[in-house]
Amino acid sequence: MHRAGIFVILIGILSLDITNGKSINPSSGILKISPNNEENALDLQITFGDDVILARGRIGLSLPGAVGGVTQCNDNQTCLQYGDFAQVELKTGSGPGCGRVEWTSNFAREFEDCYDIEEGVHWYGGGETYTQQWPIENTPRLEAPYVNSDFFQGNNYYGGVVENYWLLSNGAALIVDPDTPLFFSVNTTRPNKVCLISRDLPPYTRRSTAKLGYEWCTAENVKAAHQLAMNTFFEKPTGIPDETMMIRPFWSTWAEYHEGVTQELTLEYARRVISEGFSNSSHIEIDDMWESCRGQEEFNPEKFPDPKAMIDEIKAMNLKVTAWVHPFINYECPLFNEGFNNGYFVKDTIGKTGISWWWQGTQTGVIDMTNPAATAWWIGRLRKIQEDFGLDSFKFDAGESLYLPAAHVLAGDPNMWPLDFTTKYVETCATFGGMIETRVGRLNQRQPVFVRMLDKESRWGYNNGLKSMIPTLLHFGIVGYPFVLPDMIGGNAYGTEIPNKEMYVRWMQLNIFMPAVQFSIVPWKYDSETVQICLDVLAKREMYRDEILAAARQAEQDGSPMNRPIWWVDPTDEITFTIDDAYMLGDNILVAPVVEEGAVSRDIYLPRGTWRSAVDSVVHTGPTWLRNYPAPLNVAPFFIKIA
Repeated sequence: MHRAGIFVILIGILSLDITNGKSINPSSGILKISPNNEENALDLQITFGDDVILARGRIGLSLPGAVGGVTQCNDNQTCLQYGDFAQVELKTGSGPGCGRVEWTSNFAREFEDCYDIEEGVHWYGGGETYTQQWPIENTPRLEAPYVNSDFFQGNNYYGGVVENYWLLSNGAALIVDPDTPLFFSVNTTRPNKVCLISRDLPPYTRRSTAKLGYEWCTAENVKAAHQLAMNTFFEKPTGIPDETMMIRPFWSTWAEYHEGVTQELTLEYARRVISEGFSNSSHIEIDDMWESCRGQEEFNPEKFPDPKAMIDEIKAMNLKVTAWVHPFINYECPLFNEGFNNGYFVKDTIGKTGISWWWQGTQTGVIDMTNPAATAWWIGRLRKIQEDFGLDSFKFDAGESLYLPAAHVLAGDPNMWPLDFTTKYVETCATFGGMIETRVGRLNQRQPVFVRMLDKESRWGYNNGLKSMIPTLLHFGIVGYPFVLPDMIGGNAYGTEIPNKEMYVRWMQLNIFMPAVQFSIVPWKYDSETVQICLDVLAKREMYRDEILAAARQAEQDGSPMNRPIWWVDPTDEITFTIDDAYMLGDNILVAPVVEEGAVSRDIYLPRGTWRSAVDSVVHTGPTWLRNYPAPLNVAPFFIKIA
């Protein structure tokens, strides 16, 4: 098909040139027809400056051949149309160095644009995944709805934190409009490509006009591109979480007692925390199942005959107390009828209460977090528990769109469903202050609360085990959630996967300068050496508490992650782009824990700067590799930048 004489320019990083597949101006960025069988697809190049190409893609892949030729559709030469079927427009973006691609159609039900995974260019960001790696291009993902789910339901599901943001190591950032019914794939359906598909199929609502809109922003390096994107598209935290919870550990009853937790066991747990030398802790967290029925949010009188006395006794130990809650009320709970009769549960398209499910109930009502009356009711009940018994705060579980009933209807803009449920859920939870945790996030960067990694399993690998911890930490920070709550030390000990001493100790050590420390499997389960190693790590946190809090306050001021990738120190150093077993606290502390089973040494890369070892005080000048750096079981290597 011959197309000639069309030349479209977008000031900044994008331009369009269609001259039978030949480029007129390759130095300014090009959108051009591809001379192949995909006759309606266009080739797009994203540039920085006059001659640096940062990304290449093919857009309009789903357009049928029958729609005919392409013509200009405005006088500014920034728009192309395919008859009356669809059009694509290039626009100036939302910030400096940003350009926008926008497809629209009243007939098409799908748009697909794909970008190359190029050798030496690495991708970060996106959604939390079961096999979490850093960077992400080496983990293929089948095309699937880009919504937060529960990745224990299958590897193609995402976890609780999902943002439409990707960052490239060469200085490009990609941001997809939040109201896009986005499907996403990596290196599967189309090999060696990352694909964005706008398709209004479930779990999204049907749209009268099909759209796919996104922006590319470019800068001189990966750090500058990230800062540009964060400042342009996302909000900064309005504060920092509870400082005590950030510096000192807290203790969940889950791994020790599971659903068998009782008042006496909780007291015994708190007393043991103190007697084993961990009096310098934040709080005790009473996990599932303290309720008489899940969602009833009342202490089970048989298991907790005097909850106020229990909480008072724990507080006398200088510990606070929180409890596990969620947005569900199971059908068998007496409270279900009140929620049902008042219309507080999420409804379906015919106005009926939608009955849903979750991992602790097959017939449940989901409290509608987009309904102000429902949230006021829920908040009021939780406040009453606090007033009656003295609970300090809550662990807020769930909140993923996966658990909404089929054909759900929420309040607000239908184009933001289903993920708007998560956004409103976190906003509601955040009214309880900085001593809370959620395990979900969607456009919630402004909330100064801890966001927890989805349950980690007690194993070594990237498959949701110990090696996935640092990649998940870095991922959360780069998509705008600096106050990361790592999962429990040693993982959740599901089934027969009980961490041995080595795994437990290495898990504790890698947590040394993450934003919080959560115990559930107790260190005295092992031996006195394990207890002492844990105490030593916590002592280091106290020693460097000013640095931890300074990193938190910087996140509040400019949106920087508390824990940063190594390339943050030198974003031009290509060696740092794939380091996934070390991280920074702020700008001046580099943590390099052991994450390999059986290892008593490791290679450590120090980027540009002068670094003093916290282990032996030896000073090293970077960039340099420290090969076979000694790290026996009682050593957690980290380095302080002194120049």
